[in-house]
Amino acid sequence: MTRVLALATSKGGTGKTTIAVALLDWWRRAGQALAVLDTDPNQSITRWLGKSSVFADVTVRPCTQEHEIVPMVRDLAASVDTVIIDTAGFSNQAMIFAVGVSDLVLTPVLSDEASLYEAVRMHQVVKSAADLTGRTIAFRTLVNRSRRTLVERHMAKQLEALGLNPLKARVSDRAAFQEASYHGLSPAGLMMGGKAWDDVRRVARELDKVLLDAHRN
Repeated sequence: MTRVLALATSKGGTGKTTIAVALLDWWRRAGQALAVLDTDPNQSITRWLGKSSVFADVTVRPCTQEHEIVPMVRDLAASVDTVIIDTAGFSNQAMIFAVGVSDLVLTPVLSDEASLYEAVRMHQVVKSAADLTGRTIAFRTLVNRSRRTLVERHMAKQLEALGLNPLKARVSDRAAFQEASYHGLSPAGLMMGGKAWDDVRRVARELDKVLLDAHRN
């Protein structure tokens, strides 16, 4: 069965698009057929993937009309292994539809109070969408731009205490994740075999297990 993963949060600047591209690169190297639905009006991931031929084998569909999201996901799912939905960095109707059609919603968080607050809100959106659709929708948070500080450790404990399901894997604050968008490349692709690649590998493998469990349920 095709897996549908949405990167979603109502807070901008948390690295949703960067994480989406990194996961695309990992899974395509693993031999998966992939598609991206870009529901962000800024079309960030569409522009990123269009800058080089590296992701030529990935189907990319811009979609800013919320009522087209569900049929477009179903259409894409007919021919690929995984659909990744990149959402806008603010709450809108499109995000609700994207969440409702997903198997898993991943919310990147930074080590600040605003990210924690938005993660709580996003979790509630996912629970409401699951109740509305009668589906099980998994939810996970991912600590992004990790620096392993005391503040970050406190943040991780708060994510656990609030039931926000943080991944064990984290994405560190590395230059490769900032530079990749300029070249249309994967963050890990700039440092193949390096620490950025290790970060992506750990996140992707953990998500593989969550998605497998989501389909079993």
